[in-house]
Amino acid sequence: MKNGTLLVLSLFVALAACWLIVPASCEWIALALMVCAGIPHGSFDLRVAEAKWRRSPSSRKMIVTAYLGGVFGMTGLCVFFPLLGISLFLLISALHFSEGEINATTPPSSLIGPAFGVSAILLPIGLHTDEAQNYMGYFVSQDIFASISAHLQTVAHVVATIVAISLLISLQQRRYDSAESLQRLLCLVAWVILPPLAGFTVWFIGRHSRQHLELCREMFSSRGIRIPLDFAVISALALLGLLPFALYFDFSRIEELFAASLCLIAGLTLPHMVVSHRMRESLDL
Repeated sequence: MKNGTLLVLSLFVALAACWLIVPASCEWIALALMVCAGIPHGSFDLRVAEAKWRRSPSSRKMIVTAYLGGVFGMTGLCVFFPLLGISLFLLISALHFSEGEINATTPPSSLIGPAFGVSAILLPIGLHTDEAQNYMGYFVSQDIFASISAHLQTVAHVVATIVAISLLISLQQRRYDSAESLQRLLCLVAWVILPPLAGFTVWFIGRHSRQHLELCREMFSSRGIRIPLDFAVISALALLGLLPFALYFDFSRIEELFAASLCLIAGLTLPHMVVSHRMRESLDL
């Protein structure tokens, strides 16, 4: 937990300093971290899927086929039907993030967990609607976003207040591990004061990706390999998957690079969510 808190704090301080000193580069750095450090956190999925479902020699082919089908299907939906794709992606992400936050504490936090998982999406958007509108322009038209922005802001402020009060009470009463509550509090502050990509990255890298990799390390640590070859290869292939989007999006503009990245991440998230669902319980960890 100490390492987790240090990572969250380091990301927060580094991105906050960048935002204060060189504001124009802060979101570029955050997006680079989100893609380069965030996408690889699902590169153990094949191992996890085989551990959960492999029952015969043909299972591996079926798992790979289904996984790639989910990636291409969801990515295609976001590219060709952006509003539908982003709506489904945000719903999937909210469920996936909530499950992760529920299991992050002992005992599992059935209330603050879902609230925090949803906040990871809602607050960077709802508390920074002007910036978020630019990033979401490919998926949501300006008219639609403008019509809901006031409601988003209201809901985001209410949720942020409730989450802040809950975290402060948890810290005071030591209801959960103090390191977990402190990490969440740092993430909440990042969502409030930092621009949307930077705030999201503090949580996405510092908590969500790190926690998943720690669980995978627990599963596969007996093999004594710090960075397995298959993990490195799958990570590289996933990152290279962004390159074809350069034919359709202008990567010199952060809004379009973000849209391309989100299409790729959406495709990877759907099968990743299925594979990692109830992973700890399924594998008796």
